Amino acid sequence: MIERVMDLTDSFTWEDLPTRDADTGHLTATRWVPRINVFSIRAVMAIMCFHFAQSTVRIVTKHETLFIVWYPFDWTVSPFYELVNISQVTLSIY
Repeated sequence: MIERVMDLTDSFTWEDLPTRDADTGHLTATRWVPRINVFSIRAVMAIMCFHFAQSTVRIVTKHETLFIVWYPFDWTVSPFYELVNISQVTLSIY
């Protein structure tokens, strides 16, 4: 079943399909897909930039960490504070 569906995708390419409806003149899905893709990428990048800036300001000004967790040691003193923040940033990327 899945192989048949995959074979059907070879019967056309997005570039061969019309970008406007012949009767109404409205954009078809062929034209909307690239626009949505560009918008999605830009939205994700904007959200990531805002989150990075907000997290950095919070870490520097309020001496907080990214995640509220319990540690069996006093993480508020240097160098533990820096190591905890580095480990949380590294793990949040993965």
